[in-house]
Amino acid sequence: MKELDWFLKMLEDEFQVAVDLNQISYEGNELYLDEIDESLIPFEMLEGLPKSLLFETMMFESEEQIEWIGMVAIDLETREWYLQVILKDGVPVLRKRIEKENG
Repeated sequence: MKELDWFLKMLEDEFQVAVDLNQISYEGNELYLDEIDESLIPFEMLEGLPKSLLFETMMFESEEQIEWIGMVAIDLETREWYLQVILKDGVPVLRKRIEKENG
């Protein structure tokens, strides 16, 4: 799964967290933009996006008992990525909007 590979790579490369792939749990949920807590994703990051997105969510707890949650917001029809978010013990440490490439 592309999203799982992204989460694993981000934890290992960007946050230097040793990850056992078998200890990552994940699920997908469709959310309407008005259901998303602004403390998680600021409203301005959601402007211009489809009214609902599929959130592929992955969770991992490190040996130090730190909870890491990664989310990728995806278009339900095209599977195009719109947002990437990583939380460390509930605090956002990465929020990135994926801009469409012209072409």
